Amino acid sequence: MEEILVIDDSEQVGRMLASSVLPELGYRATIALTGKSGLDRLRARQPDLILLDLQLPDMNGLDFLRILTQEGIDVPVILMTAHGSEMIAVEAFRLGARNYLIKPFSDAEAREVIDQALRERRLQRERDRLLSLLQQRVQELTVLTRVGKSVTMLMDQRQLLDRIVEAAVYVTQAEEGILFERAAQEDRLLLRAWRNLAVQPPDNLHLNTALAGQVVRSGKALRLSSAVTGESITIMPSVTVQATLQVPLQLGDRVIGVLAVNNRRTGRVFSESDQSLLSALADYAAIAIENARLYQAVRSSEARYRTIFANASDMILMLDTDWRVVSSNQSGAQILNVTLDELIGQPLQRWCLPEEWPTIAQTLQRVAAGQQSLPFTVSFQRPSNEFAIVEMSAQRLEVDDQVMIACIGRDLTERRRLEQQLIQSDKLSALGQLVAGVAHELNNPLTSVSGYAQLLLRKRALDEDTRSDLEQIHQQADRAGRIVRNLLMFAREHKPERSVVQINDVVQRALALQVYQLRVDNITVQLELDPQLPKTVADPHQLQQVLLNLITNARQAMTERGGGTLTIRTALCDTTDGPQIEIVVADTGIGIPAQYLDKIFNPFFTTKPVGQGTGLGLAICYGIIKEHQGQIWAESREGVGTRIVIRLPLIETHDEVPEEPPPPELTESGPSQRVLVVDDEESVRRMLDRLLKELGHEVTTVGDVDTALNELALHPYDLVITDVRMPQKSGFELKDAISQTYPHLADRIIFISGDTLNSLKPQQKEQLQDRLLSKPFSILQLAELLRNLPPKRMINSSEHV
Repeated sequence: MEEILVIDDSEQVGRMLASSVLPELGYRATIALTGKSGLDRLRARQPDLILLDLQLPDMNGLDFLRILTQEGIDVPVILMTAHGSEMIAVEAFRLGARNYLIKPFSDAEAREVIDQALRERRLQRERDRLLSLLQQRVQELTVLTRVGKSVTMLMDQRQLLDRIVEAAVYVTQAEEGILFERAAQEDRLLLRAWRNLAVQPPDNLHLNTALAGQVVRSGKALRLSSAVTGESITIMPSVTVQATLQVPLQLGDRVIGVLAVNNRRTGRVFSESDQSLLSALADYAAIAIENARLYQAVRSSEARYRTIFANASDMILMLDTDWRVVSSNQSGAQILNVTLDELIGQPLQRWCLPEEWPTIAQTLQRVAAGQQSLPFTVSFQRPSNEFAIVEMSAQRLEVDDQVMIACIGRDLTERRRLEQQLIQSDKLSALGQLVAGVAHELNNPLTSVSGYAQLLLRKRALDEDTRSDLEQIHQQADRAGRIVRNLLMFAREHKPERSVVQINDVVQRALALQVYQLRVDNITVQLELDPQLPKTVADPHQLQQVLLNLITNARQAMTERGGGTLTIRTALCDTTDGPQIEIVVADTGIGIPAQYLDKIFNPFFTTKPVGQGTGLGLAICYGIIKEHQGQIWAESREGVGTRIVIRLPLIETHDEVPEEPPPPELTESGPSQRVLVVDDEESVRRMLDRLLKELGHEVTTVGDVDTALNELALHPYDLVITDVRMPQKSGFELKDAISQTYPHLADRIIFISGDTLNSLKPQQKEQLQDRLLSKPFSILQLAELLRNLPPKRMINSSEHV
């Protein structure tokens, strides 16, 4: 059972992990409450994995990791933290942490992270074991080859055994000779070589049916003659001789066969001198057979490990002391995107970045000198201008008195890509939160600007110039509000969803976020949007992200030429797959070189300088379009421009869209009512006070929930207008208090908000349905909402008694 050391200052957390969570997952656990006690336990006995809390009484987790690195302790570490950050995660990974868990975490999360770390640990151990075994086998093969040459000059076993039998017949002056080898089943003898036999012997014999079986069982030589026994000697079924001499082929105390000579016709007795000579030959035979067996075993083992070497998923390179590649497995060539012929014999430096090579060369030099080295990361540059990120470990080997460096590398390219996506996702999440806060701050003054402009426009005595100026103010406030809403829609976190969308609207929203930047970069926009383009079913947020990426790329390409023309075209086209919606984004920028055109949708591929692009934008676009069962491709000419084409399947919808009713008159907001306005922004309160009074209502404004409740206790009101987010207490808390104390007002509450509502709970979003005014809003929207409120209920109604 694998052992996990839990280092956490919380005794409760440690006991929970050690007594329930980890045993249930199949691991044995030990606990340490401080960093020092954890180090003591670790130095005394290394576990398979460490679960390390970020905050410890005597040190933090990062300091603990630094100590492990300094002492060269190689145990996978998973960091546990309740207050993690991007910087802490990056530093932890840099110091060797394999992963991290955010407290609180579930059993499933713990299992996944622990299994991944231990799987890597097991693979590393297995890799080290295989490398050690391969080294041992190579050394054994070298020793065995030298021993074999010293025993005999012949490498062919059959030829060697024939020579031994021939020599046995010669030195003993026998008529015939036989060499048996004991079979692996232990109860049979295999006929391996013979000379001058009168009949063809069987290939194998049972120990009990051959005289040689006695020699095998006793381990002693056997010398018989018919002159002594008075009758012919049966050495095997149907084979008789007049005299026989049989000696064991012995290795240590183990008999592996029998060497026999016979006199079939004459009764000449074999002497002790014959026995001594035959025994010497038997020793050579035993050595030759064992050598052959071991040689074959080594060859089989070598073949197995060469197969492992060739087919291992990790890169395996053998380097000489000039750092040239002597041999490589197939994975090494695949990771570098070259053939084995292109790799073998080339210096490793050829694929390394110039800025990284001095450090790599120093590490290899230390390994060649016999020093230990921790795994290091190498960025290999492929011929396609892409990079492979490989974690490399190196070890010194001696083969035929030559120093070699065995390098084993794990391809981390995909892992780094995922890490980059995670970092990018965190950045986008932080950007979304920042945008939400900025939107709230912008929408409040925009509400005031728009509201006061509308109030002034209601005055009939305005001269034309003043009215025109006010209309411009109102239009620009609305424009700013639309930009803020578009920004919120893009930055807001959305689950993948499908809805009925008008592609032209998605194009307009994406373009609105880049209008200013396009204008200052001297880029002219040409829209050729098909007004008859049918609606389809898609994810509008994902498509907006695709279009924004394409517009940004086009703008950057044209900026390098000082400006240009951006053309966006939509149309319905007929294809072999049926009608499809086509979106074309074309620019007059610098274009894409032909050799890169088929790689631009690959993750991390970028032609931009370091720091100006992640190489993820077009890869994400490609993934989104493929999720929509669509196609995306690029057409480009260097120096002329680029054209990106998207085709999406047309999914017909049968939703009937009702015609919008004509806008109501401003005076149609219903009868005069007593209105309580609750908003923490004084400018918004004053604006609402003016708007509502213009519509004929009595208005009281307050700045927080507690004051609003005090006001409701003193005076009767017909409806309440409240901001959703306010300091101390929110609009929802005000609604809850009203529902309990003033139930007749529960369904006569209007919410206003200038913030993103993405973080609200489902029941809170339900309360906002048909009761929300998004800042900035118009008098028409306010009047419409007031007019559609449910009728007032009397306080003394029987349902409230």
